[in-house]
Amino acid sequence: MSRETVEVEPNHALVPKHELLSKEESERVLKELGVKIWQLPRIAQDDPAIRFKEAEVGQLVRITRRSDLVGEYAIYRYVVSPFGQKGSAEPVRAVSGSKEPPSESRKGKRSTKPKKQRDATKPKTSRRKSRKTVDAVNKE
Repeated sequence: MSRETVEVEPNHALVPKHELLSKEESERVLKELGVKIWQLPRIAQDDPAIRFKEAEVGQLVRITRRSDLVGEYAIYRYVVSPFGQKGSAEPVRAVSGSKEPPSESRKGKRSTKPKKQRDATKPKTSRRKSRKTVDAVNKE
């Protein structure tokens, strides 16, 4: 599957405004939002909307959108290397005080603890009452 290159005019009416933030402004935004840099949504460095702005990996981008319901609002994205390149999902420490994301090394792996074995000498019981027991109680 090949990836087509789409040329987007940065000043098109349907493309929201994208601004690159300075390091100081990025720190202020992260503190104001109360999040770590790795908790932000990502945007690829080769995204057509920011390709012309020459964004560096690790920078924050402010995307300003307009809505009839709430007016103008801003969202923030973290610039990562292009998604086709190795290491694109790993965040880079661009802003001081940011922590690495939690380890995902166990993601999708089964537990290594052995399951508890049922004692074969005891009868298998169920918490649910059998239909016969329920009918017998209702008749009385």
